[in-house]
Formats: sequence, C-alpha cells, structure tokens
Amino acid sequence: MALTFDFWGTLYQNAYAREDRLQQLKQALSRHGQPRSRERIEAAYGHTRTVWDQVWRQERRSIPTTRWLSELLTNLDATIPDEAAVRLGTAIEESFLRGDAPQPVPGVTEVIPRLAARYRLGLISDTGLTPGRVLRQVMEQDGLLAYFETLTFSDELGTAKPNPEPFLHTLEQLDASPEAAAHIGDLPETDLQGARDVGMKSILFLGVSHRDDGRELADAVFEDYSTLEHLLEHGV
Repeated sequence: MALTFDFWGTLYQNAYAREDRLQQLKQALSRHGQPRSRERIEAAYGHTRTVWDQVWRQERRSIPTTRWLSELLTNLDATIPDEAAVRLGTAIEESFLRGDAPQPVPGVTEVIPRLAARYRLGLISDTGLTPGRVLRQVMEQDGLLAYFETLTFSDELGTAKPNPEPFLHTLEQLDASPEAAAHIGDLPETDLQGARDVGMKSILFLGVSHRDDGRELADAVFEDYSTLEHLLEHGV
C-alpha cells in the first residue's frame, strides 16, 4: 500500500512568514529609492494575497513568486531593477530558512519512520510563497525527507489539488494503483475530494486545521498521530 501526505496542516504546523517578508519588501524599496509606508506595503501584500487565492481557487494552480512580486510592485506604483527583483523574490521564498521554520506536527517525526518501513510514502503539496525547493530543505533539516520516495509540489508540477494530476503523478512515481493507496490531508475540498476523484482512499487529519465539515468525504478520520498506525491497520 502507498500513503501520500499533505504538507501544511498535516505533516507540518501551519506557519506564516508575513513579518519577515514585509521587512524584506520595505528594505528593498528603500534601497532603490522607492520608499513606501508600512501601511501601503501591508495593503499591497493583502492585495497580492487576494490575487494568489483567486488563482488557486479558480484555476487550481500556484502563481510563481515573480508574478506575485510584479503584482505587488504594480499596486505600490514602484519599480526596482530586474536583478534586484530576482534577489528579492529569492529572499521572499527563503524566509523560513532565515527565521523560525515551520514545525512538524507532534508525533510526525516518530511515526513517519515506522510507516516508511511498511508503506511507500509520497507527499502532495500545494505551495504559496514557499516553493518546493525550500520545503525540501525544511524536511531535510527535520530528518523527514529521506522517508519519502517522491514529493509533488504545485509550483513544480504546474497544477494544484484537487485536480487529478498531482495525485496521479505521485502514484505513478510510487508505482502504485489508486485502489492500493490512501491520501492523508486536512482540507476536505482539496485533499479529500482530489483523492476520491482518482479512486484513492481519503483520510482526514483534524489535529491542526480542525476542518470536520468534510467528514462525509473521508474514509477515516484521526486527530493524533499516535493513532494513525492502528487506523491504517484496522480502519481503512
């Protein structure tokens, strides 16, 4: 059997690097003679969040950081040189590598090694301003990366959940059929619906996001990783 996991809210606690990114933006604008007030930068940041959310919900894909930054600078009526924009975009993406990195959900670092000894493990994650290349580094720092045979990130694949492609691509990499696989995630509309649409089992994790409004889409539900192994053996 193959198991695939969501990243945010499932393997890792939800985390936000908003303050670091606001500081990066403010400093870059000032360096290039385009200072803006904190209030204006915060408003532009909120605007780009709305743009990102619309694309993700309507088109089911993640927008690249280059577009995010272009939207933000346009909203601020500001311009910076192309090379500086590239450096700023990289700094925005790598915020978690400088500051407080997201933390694994309690129990994950103990349970994942045991699961990897019995199942083929994959990861399917939609990404925002933190791309797959950075999330891999986060997982490696926590000693988790080696236990996953394949990792599928929306910024790399070009499409997001619940579209079938992330699930089917991951299953192909794991050499597993949908009928012999289960996906574990916290969002009913993306994780559970996407898994069910391709014929996988769907398991809802309630320990972080507490989204129990999608229980009808789940083949099983759990709140604590200490119960996951028993659930897989007896409940799915």
